[in-house]
Amino acid sequence: MSNLLNRQRASDAPPDLQGLSRTQARDQVIQQFMQGQLTQGELLKKLRIDVLGVKQDAFATLVKVSRKTISDVENDNGNYSVNTINQIFRPFDLVLKLGYR
Repeated sequence: MSNLLNRQRASDAPPDLQGLSRTQARDQVIQQFMQGQLTQGELLKKLRIDVLGVKQDAFATLVKVSRKTISDVENDNGNYSVNTINQIFRPFDLVLKLGYR
């Protein structure tokens, strides 16, 4: 139940960037992801809410996928293609790549 109380939601108000530019806010969230502090789904949700300040419906329209797809990715459900993931993360200038660890 406490998990439900801590859920972050987009509002109609612009995102509170606490003095950061959108680029700086995006970079901070990406850094958390790269350090293993966020899953791919958590990354998307934080970028969508904290950087863009949009709801799932509006974001789904922007990236031309269904709201359910956005929800599934944010909840780390489903097995989406590289093309779909790249399409979803395109507004943040991110792409999925293979590389060495």
